[in-house]
Amino acid sequence: MTPNTADRMTAVLKTRPEPGMALESVPVPEPGSGEVRIRVESVGIDGGAEALIYDWHESKRYYADQLPQLFGHEFAGVIDETGPDVDGFEAGTRVAVEPVLGCGRCRLCRSGSFGICPDRRIVGLHPDLDGALAEYAVVPQETLYPIGSLSADEGVFLELLGLAVHGIERSGFEPGDSVAISGPGSVGIGALVAAVAGGASSVTVIGTADDREDRLPLARELGATRTVTAENAEAKLAEEVDVFVEASGHPDAVSLASSATRRDGEIVQIGIFHGSETVPVDLTRLVRRGVSITTVYGRRDSSWRRAIAIAENADLSPALGPSFPLGEYERAFDATRRREGIKITLHP
Repeated sequence: MTPNTADRMTAVLKTRPEPGMALESVPVPEPGSGEVRIRVESVGIDGGAEALIYDWHESKRYYADQLPQLFGHEFAGVIDETGPDVDGFEAGTRVAVEPVLGCGRCRLCRSGSFGICPDRRIVGLHPDLDGALAEYAVVPQETLYPIGSLSADEGVFLELLGLAVHGIERSGFEPGDSVAISGPGSVGIGALVAAVAGGASSVTVIGTADDREDRLPLARELGATRTVTAENAEAKLAEEVDVFVEASGHPDAVSLASSATRRDGEIVQIGIFHGSETVPVDLTRLVRRGVSITTVYGRRDSSWRRAIAIAENADLSPALGPSFPLGEYERAFDATRRREGIKITLHP
C-alpha cells in the first residue's frame, strides 16, 4: 500500500448544475477488493458525452439530479496500487480501460455482449462510478487492458478504435470490400483505421465543408483512398460500396448510406443521434435492394485485443491531440467546440 495516501490530495474536474466544470481537490481514492487505482496519464473528451455535458446540452440534462459528478470515461494510465483479491495485475503496469460494466450474469454478458447489457453502467458517466477527469481513478480489474509501449493518448484512442473494430466484426466485411465512412470524427477515423487494417480495397471518407482543410486531409494520411464532402458525395461515389459505415450521427448520412450501398450490401450504424427527432429511413428501398443494417454499440473483449494489435502496427499520431494539462480544461473544451484535431485529451 502506498504510504500516507490519506494525506494526499488529487485535482478533479466536477460538473456543476450549469454549463461548465469546476476544478477541485479531493482525497486520493483507495481501491477496494478486486479494484486497482490508476494514475491517469491521459483522458479523452468525447464530443457526444463530456463535451455535451460541459455545454449542458438538452440531451444530457437528466444528470441534473446527480450533480456534482466526476466524469471522464476514455482514459489510460499506470496502475498505482492494487486492492485485495486483484489477480494478474501489479503496480507499474500501463493500461487502458473499458468503461462499460455489464451485470456479468445476463445472457448478453455471458455471450460477451456486455456493452448492451440492460443493467450496464459506465465508468465516468454513471453517478456511482467516478471517472477519470482526475489524477487518479479506481476501476475493477476486469476493465483493464495492458497497452505495453503504446502511448497514453493511443491508449485513450483504443476505446474508439475498439468500437470501430466491433463494427467491422459484426458486419459481413471481407478483405477486398469497398467501404465508405460518413463522419471523420474519432469514431469514423477509428473505422477508417480498422477498415484499412482489415484489407479494404478502397475506403472513402465523407465529411462536410468544414472538414476540407483538416479532417479530410488527415483521413488521407491514415489511409483513405478518397475523401469527399457530403454536399457532392453521391456524385463523387462513382460506384456503390459493399459496406457503408455511418459514424456521423447525422440523419442526412443515413439517406446517403441508403443510396450509396450496393444491392446485398450492408450499412453499419455506429453514429449516435442526439437530437429529439426520429431519423427517417426508407426501409422499403433497403428491403427491395437486399441491403442489411447492422447497429453497433460498445465493444467486446475481441474488439479490444484486435484494436491493440492494430495500434501496435499503425501510426495513429495524426488522430491524436491536441492535448492539454488538466488545469487548462477550458481551453480543451473550447478546442472541442472548434473541432480541432480528432481526439482531444487532457493530461492530469
